[in-house]
Amino acid sequence: MARYLLLWELDNTRIPEDLEKRKAMHQGFQEIVRQQMKAGEISQWGACAGEARGFCIVDGSAEDVHKLTGRWIPWVSFQAREVLSIEQVINATAAM
Repeated sequence: MARYLLLWELDNTRIPEDLEKRKAMHQGFQEIVRQQMKAGEISQWGACAGEARGFCIVDGSAEDVHKLTGRWIPWVSFQAREVLSIEQVINATAAM
């Protein structure tokens, strides 16, 4: 199983100007993230303080990442990077 770092960013053109509508949108997104974490689709999630961007960690396949990110389009854009553990880096270095 691979591990992916997903850097996410909200599309600012889709954020409502009205405070109550904006709050409701954020709360809805936060509930979806909670559900995805509870289901094991996301192992970690965080937001950058004061910004409409953050990160999440997905343990799974590239297909899992594609499925997860596709559900957030068009409100959120992603950059996905497969990351290695220290053990994987040590093994790769030893095999050089």
